[in-house]
Amino acid sequence: MQGKADTLIRDWLDRNKPSPWLTALWFAALASVAGMFIFLPENSFDLRVTSEAMHYLRIGVDPYGVSLARQKAEAALGHQKGEAALGHSVFVYLYPPISIEILKVLNMIPGWLRAALYWMVYAVGFGLQLWAGSRFALAAERHMLRFFFPLVMFFPAFVPSDTLLSGNLAIPMYGAVLATAARGWQEQRWGAFFLVVLASSCLKPPILVWLVVPLLLGPAQVAPAIVAALCGVGLFAVQKFLWPQRFAEFMASIRYTLPLEINYSPVVMFGKFLEFIGHPSDRAAVAFYIAVSLAVFGMLMYFAREFWRKNVAGQNFAAVVLVSTALFALRLKEYDLLPLTIPMALIVLRGLRNPVARIGLVLGAVAVGAALVADHVTAVDTISVTTVFLVGVYELSIEAGAARARREREEVTMPQAIRV
Repeated sequence: MQGKADTLIRDWLDRNKPSPWLTALWFAALASVAGMFIFLPENSFDLRVTSEAMHYLRIGVDPYGVSLARQKAEAALGHQKGEAALGHSVFVYLYPPISIEILKVLNMIPGWLRAALYWMVYAVGFGLQLWAGSRFALAAERHMLRFFFPLVMFFPAFVPSDTLLSGNLAIPMYGAVLATAARGWQEQRWGAFFLVVLASSCLKPPILVWLVVPLLLGPAQVAPAIVAALCGVGLFAVQKFLWPQRFAEFMASIRYTLPLEINYSPVVMFGKFLEFIGHPSDRAAVAFYIAVSLAVFGMLMYFAREFWRKNVAGQNFAAVVLVSTALFALRLKEYDLLPLTIPMALIVLRGLRNPVARIGLVLGAVAVGAALVADHVTAVDTISVTTVFLVGVYELSIEAGAARARREREEVTMPQAIRV
């Protein structure tokens, strides 16, 4: 009887053998997602913005104009009263002007076909996030990740969230970005990555922050990354001249919405902390962002040098670089954290082997619990990402120090071996 139990456990952890436990876990996860899509009225909440914008275009109404009118009506009543009077989700169209041209083309496709294609792309995009994230794992780690994959649907960045139900365009976009990043890292061919990031930035300009990945992981990618960043900024800026009215309305929507929306970026969390202590300051927040970005980038550049000297493993460094994109972001939403969940899981799995890293993870978990108890829910994601990043940096420092010490011992013993 004991022998059968041992065999079942071995099969459970063997990725080359079918596991009834894994099948059951996936079935439960997919059934839960399907049930939430069917029975929860608030699903596809981000996709509804795009659908509503397409409806306005079909009847000849400017989506930006409607968005601004709703915002003004809400502002006149006050944010909370406005939400109560106009509905919790006030229509706010925050995509750049070029998106209107894309929506006009999509309006030419029958609705049923458009919906079927989109949800297929959406599912593939989420699958790509899981697959590409696992490319940064060792073979032994992939055995464990199989059982973590279904949980990513509900716990992006280890925090409960319904972001997978949002239908947001970012999820298939990040699937393509992460897949091409994995290919670029493994084969040192980054052309597809640059193209995908630039194309995605037409609708999601903040995604340009991902250009830090080839900058740190790819040799001789400094010039291509800078060129791609300049092209991305140029694609955004040129829209001001191609569609001046749309661009002005778009920026007006941005200025109104950003202070009110939920944003998990460290700079916004610092700004809220300044407000909490009674000393709000935009300049201080900007200075904080610059200081943190320079510090993080400096650390990553140091470990990039250790990586090219083969003092740290590529999988370990790559996971930390991917997680760092959240710390560079000015605007950070749940769907921005979803593609980082597998790299974060890898850092945690590796950190469990080190007692100091385990202490850091426990302290991070305690801080998350304290934030939840104190009803500072928006700080939870920031704490989670920052904790895992710092644990990853600590692991890299230990690994690099051990590699240097080992090399020094080899250099000391080498002449003695020659003399003997």
